[in-house]
Amino acid sequence: MKYKSLPPLEELREYLDYNPDTGILTWKRQKGLAKKGQEAGTVNTEGYRIISFKFKKYRCNRIAYYMHYGVDPLAIDVDHKNGNKLDQSLTNLRLATNQENSFNQGLSKNNTSGVKGVSWNNRDQRWVAMIGYNRKNINLGYYINKEDAIQARREAEIKYYGEFRRQD
Repeated sequence: MKYKSLPPLEELREYLDYNPDTGILTWKRQKGLAKKGQEAGTVNTEGYRIISFKFKKYRCNRIAYYMHYGVDPLAIDVDHKNGNKLDQSLTNLRLATNQENSFNQGLSKNNTSGVKGVSWNNRDQRWVAMIGYNRKNINLGYYINKEDAIQARREAEIKYYGEFRRQD
């Protein structure tokens, strides 16, 4: 995904403070209805905190990364390691490709097993473990015990996703 360029760093620093420990961005001065010292931004329907700046909207994770490192991530995702889209603390942010960012996604809302990549196969009366990598679904096997399917999935996450695997 290509993101729009962030405003010049000097302008952002003129209006915003970033605390890398808490991850909170606050206004340095009054801006519209926002008061000096107030946390900047609102949460959008996707669960990301968004800041409106000069009539454009930007994700706080991208602004936080930019304000700390001085580099606009542009075409690279800024991933939340712990999956919490509202945690902009520096230890929780990292650059990731779109694919690496997808490794860290949570459970789908239609998941019934409670574990990503593990599902029940009615035809074979077995648990099946799968993992997606490089636009391919890789079958990790069929298992009588759900715990064995979960173990196969966890091992595959280490192998294929490495540091970008979900750390639930």
